[in-house]
Amino acid sequence: MAEINVTVEMRERTMEPARLLMTPTMRKELKSLSPVERALGNSVSKTGSDIAAHMKRFGQEEWQAVCERIQDAAEYIQELEAGRHQQEMQAQKIFANMQDEIAAANARALAAERMLQEVQHRATNVVKTLEDRLQAAEDRAREAEDWLTRISEAVRSNLSFP
Repeated sequence: MAEINVTVEMRERTMEPARLLMTPTMRKELKSLSPVERALGNSVSKTGSDIAAHMKRFGQEEWQAVCERIQDAAEYIQELEAGRHQQEMQAQKIFANMQDEIAAANARALAAERMLQEVQHRATNVVKTLEDRLQAAEDRAREAEDWLTRISEAVRSNLSFP
């Protein structure tokens, strides 16, 4: 489970969104609530009269302010959630694009590997053919030399030159 730390800023409002979001039942309950008193001091050691002196009635304006703060916090959380969702969607899109690019790169690498094997095979065949031709040419050259040597010997032995 993820933990979300939220900082809430107060924004001025021209309308009362807390009132807009409240159902008629909620409005009725808000009006029927008796005012709640809260302590302004933090000290626990104060006497009852000191606490009473530092307390004030929690009226409709304070409730509206609390509702507005809650609404602001909810809006901020929704904005954060929307931003997180958008970032997640972008990350998924980037991930999908990267997977497509990797698949395409793998396909290109495989095609290049096949082409390389084909070129190597053709080069091997060409070299083999050239070696065979060279061997045949060398054989013919040796045979021609042999014939030239025989002809030369035949001419020298059958014809006398001074």
